[in-house]
Amino acid sequence: MPRSAQDPQIPQEGGHARHLWPLLAVFAVAVPAALFVVEKFGAHHFGFSFFLILLASLAGYAVAVDKVVQERLGESRRRTRMLVWLAAAVLFLGSVTVFFLLRPPPPPLARMVGARDVAVAGFAAADDKLDQQTLDDLAAEFAREMKRQLRPSAEVRSYAADAALPLTELRNYLDDSELERKTAARASDVRALEWKTAVRASDVSELEQKTADFAEMTNAEIVVAGLAVAEPGGGQTRLWPAVYIRSDRVTNLPELEGWYVGESPIILTGWNEPQERDQLHAQLTQEVGALAKFLEALGAWRKGNPAEAEQILDGLLDPKQQGDGNSFVPSDLALLFHGAAAEQQAPAQMGPSRTKFLETARKDYERIMDPGTEDTPTSRPSKRAAAARARAAISLQVNAYRRAIDPMKLCQPETVKAAELAQVSQSLKALADNQSLNDLGRLKAVVNRAQVEECRILARLVTDDGAAVKEALKKLSDARDVTGAAELRAFAESIAANHEYRSGDKPAAIKHIRAAIKDGRDPSQRAIWHGLLARWSLERCDLQTGRTARQDALDQYDAAKRRGRGDPSAAPKYEKDSAVELENAEKRCPDDER
Repeated sequence: MPRSAQDPQIPQEGGHARHLWPLLAVFAVAVPAALFVVEKFGAHHFGFSFFLILLASLAGYAVAVDKVVQERLGESRRRTRMLVWLAAAVLFLGSVTVFFLLRPPPPPLARMVGARDVAVAGFAAADDKLDQQTLDDLAAEFAREMKRQLRPSAEVRSYAADAALPLTELRNYLDDSELERKTAARASDVRALEWKTAVRASDVSELEQKTADFAEMTNAEIVVAGLAVAEPGGGQTRLWPAVYIRSDRVTNLPELEGWYVGESPIILTGWNEPQERDQLHAQLTQEVGALAKFLEALGAWRKGNPAEAEQILDGLLDPKQQGDGNSFVPSDLALLFHGAAAEQQAPAQMGPSRTKFLETARKDYERIMDPGTEDTPTSRPSKRAAAARARAAISLQVNAYRRAIDPMKLCQPETVKAAELAQVSQSLKALADNQSLNDLGRLKAVVNRAQVEECRILARLVTDDGAAVKEALKKLSDARDVTGAAELRAFAESIAANHEYRSGDKPAAIKHIRAAIKDGRDPSQRAIWHGLLARWSLERCDLQTGRTARQDALDQYDAAKRRGRGDPSAAPKYEKDSAVELENAEKRCPDDER
């Protein structure tokens, strides 16, 4: 019987499916393949490229699926077409997910093993007017040249292709006027507004945290980088060199951690010409000498020789040697470190000699705080100046605290300058909330204020409530993920230990001093803390702990002596005094406690 003309022919869906599913699979596999190519050959811009390739793949995939559905399943049931779309979506999302789950992790960064190694993180292009590959090549050339000028034992390595640091955020450290001059063709240029916005604290924190992690992974003494900025008209290109200082390489100076952008850029009249790139390379090479001297000063500081560090920094601060300023070691960094080197020598001195070192340091810090008629980056209203002055302010308050006390009487009543201590405490309280400081800087302000308040309590200038110590412990406990905070936490625990001991709670004092020992790294400090643990344990007739802690203290004194740290006469004095304390404890305590 013939079919009616109105009786439609039902398509054979099973036959179409044989061609449909392989085609969808090919489309789905193409997506992770494209992502792999982007990741392999476009690592510098993987995030942006990933977004674009994903959108393009999704659009192409949707068009292909739609065409297949229309051509092969156009007359099928709506439910069948929806199931095909659902299956296609699952295939697409599944393929992208499998790509991220199965791709191998990035190779670890090469780790250097020397004491004065330098990591060149790369030179970043502020916009797309400059070729990033050319900047990477320049970073590699600069690393090779720097290696030739440093000591043979020092290693210099370029990580330009591997670091992946958000170096474009270095623009946030530059002056508004500098960026305005370099990025706007005229005052009304709308693009200038992009460079005149206030610094974004989240961006700076991200860059500093990632740089801290990078420095830890590579074990670099310092990290060197730069930001290349092309003028809108293309007339000039300016490269702003920058150096990153690690907190653990400048013991007891965590506020110095962070990026320091050079005071003056290296200016090129062009970029694409080989002779101009040669000129840039030559200028960078000239700057290596100052950076090498700064590394020598860092090495002297770490070896416990602040006098040598101060002498080296004298040269960097000498206008005859520095000329118009060097790009890699800006004056605020040199002054901060020079002041710290002078101040570090004060504790071993008495009378006029001690005062002289403290005054030298004070003048260095005040030169940053108030440059007078000098035309320097710190004398102009800017983001960089605010950060430099905030760092100097902390150092200046610590300096004022030391000048306000008698080092031989240690905050005893009627031996301190009460007004100066009160002023220091108020200034440090304000600095603890100063957003121009990084996390470590603000934490140091909190801990130093706790130290000052404890001194005022000892001098009977204020009531003994311990609020400042509790605040310091809480903030440092909340900042356990902040790189470099361990030393500050140890110092805060030692302040808390002494506070509890004076309050009569010896178990709490011992708990805090153990925590200080756990986080502390400086052997000269650890020697004192082990000594306190020994003394307090012997007072409680815990002879075993007392003997062990006493020997630990002697070992730490010996380690400090080998490193050239601390007072050489402290160890013999402690050994003699602690032997008497141990003998008295053995006589006083019952036999069953021994």
